[in-house]
Amino acid sequence: MPTVKIVILKHQKKDDDTWNVKIRITHERKSSYIATSHYVGMDLINKKTFELKERNNPIYDLVMTDVLRIREEISKLGHTVDLYSAKGLSELIKEKLSNKPNGINFFDFGYAYADKIIKEGRRVGENYRIAVHKFEEFIGGRNILFSDITSSLLMKYDEYLRGQRSKCGIGNISDSGVRLYMSKIQAIFNQAKLTYNDEETGIIRIQNNPFVKYKIPKIPMTRKKSLSVEQIRSIKSCRIPDNMTGVLVARDVFVMSFLMAGMNTVDMYYLGEAVDGRLEYERRKTRTRRADKAFISIKIEPELLPYIERYKDSLGDRAFNFFVRYATHKQFVHKVNTHLKTIGSILEIPDLTFYAARHSWATIARNECGISMDDVSMCLNHKSGHDVTDTYIRKDWSVIDRANRKVLDYVFGDSISNTSSINSDL
Repeated sequence: MPTVKIVILKHQKKDDDTWNVKIRITHERKSSYIATSHYVGMDLINKKTFELKERNNPIYDLVMTDVLRIREEISKLGHTVDLYSAKGLSELIKEKLSNKPNGINFFDFGYAYADKIIKEGRRVGENYRIAVHKFEEFIGGRNILFSDITSSLLMKYDEYLRGQRSKCGIGNISDSGVRLYMSKIQAIFNQAKLTYNDEETGIIRIQNNPFVKYKIPKIPMTRKKSLSVEQIRSIKSCRIPDNMTGVLVARDVFVMSFLMAGMNTVDMYYLGEAVDGRLEYERRKTRTRRADKAFISIKIEPELLPYIERYKDSLGDRAFNFFVRYATHKQFVHKVNTHLKTIGSILEIPDLTFYAARHSWATIARNECGISMDDVSMCLNHKSGHDVTDTYIRKDWSVIDRANRKVLDYVFGDSISNTSSINSDL
């Protein structure tokens, strides 16, 4: 059990012949000191023991009040006191003695963390902000600490979420929706622990973990979003009236993604000009989480050339002019997915989304063209899972070139005849 004592360190004499009165916390044979606001001269120090005099000493009485409070706070910790070092205990006690709020506000940290991710250019930051805001709606304000969040509170929040209408307005929030909100709360909780706790020095400012008892719903098995070869061809050849520009762009962007091995809309929006017949970029979704910055190089195939010409940026700043047509990449993503619903209705493809291009490319590559899972993963710019090996082997972009060419030949057949048909559609 830690011991608490008033001490004066003889070697820390100040120029005015006074010493600071300190409180020493000793735990597991190590000591840490808390400086008080009191300074004393030799008249209040026992010359033999060099300790603060107890009798008729108002400073002793004041400091002893803090000592008693510290002992009480340590007693409240119970068996968890073993998690702390002497230094960790002193840091905890200093917070309590300063009369600051005992703990860290969840919403202050949560919103700040979401803003940090947004500033890094990661779209997932918006999801964090939405999740924190939803939790704030449930709590009814921002006055809650991490220590206040218990498993029972999360269970009530889970029940609350399931009673809310889903984003699409059809039915209530499902397991997937609950998982989306709860996973962000858990991620914020873990990040706060990394920020404020230091197990090595025993500084544990966030002790609780409500996710030990509360379990986030597992990812439900969903229907794969991949399309058949015939459906891909029908989207490419779908005739769009001239007055439906947004729908035409959505059709073209979907096909362009397929022709570029499943490139995402946000990467298409920011994509720079071609370099030696290749499109090279860092995947924005994962570039901040990977040592290689998620860099990838895609060869421009003949089928893509008409689309490059049509959506060419006249100023030459980027590969495509989508950043001129749409104010933000969010608007671009939203408009494309909205107009793809129209195409889906025309072609009787239910729930058509842009991501189906990426899923379809991967499924056809693996199941129809016999391309290995590792090569499909490389084409999709996924993390390989061979971290050590990756440091030895230089990326060979011809692997992606061969795989993409094989898929395009399988789906569209003769590239020359298909290129001319594209031109007629455009």
